[in-house]
Amino acid sequence: MRIELDVELKDKPGQLIKALEPISRLGGNLISVIHLRETLTKRGRVPVHIIVSLENLETLETLLTELEANDIWVAKVDEVRRKKRLTILLIGHVVDTDIRDTIDRLNNISGVLVADMSLSMPHPEKETSALMDIEISKPDKLALALDELELIAREKGLTLVKSLEI
Repeated sequence: MRIELDVELKDKPGQLIKALEPISRLGGNLISVIHLRETLTKRGRVPVHIIVSLENLETLETLLTELEANDIWVAKVDEVRRKKRLTILLIGHVVDTDIRDTIDRLNNISGVLVADMSLSMPHPEKETSALMDIEISKPDKLALALDELELIAREKGLTLVKSLEI
């Protein structure tokens, strides 16, 4: 997982190393360090912006505990979320069963967005297929999106084909 940390260090030599050492020891991978040496916070500390890749939330919690034990103030912690892209295929009378409703129902799930769609209509009276690229920005919403897709397919008599990575 990729994490952004804003920390505040004492304004004295060796403090940046004190902040980075636990990251290394815990198996973290430094991506970026911006040490704003010439700018002090209102509390007289040196702000540092760190982007790091960590194994899991437990490692993050351990890191935060160690930083605070070293008198390194953690001002902000943000997980940089990477969107998961899910590709699915709906086959059947996709247009006749209200494709707009299908898209809206997925988009109404927080963290889920139908980002792209390709529609194949060989003939107005024949079955159509819709290839959808769905972005999931909140990992915990993947199962909810899949459940909703399965429900939509059942309700509308469509065949749902999921990509192999699901």
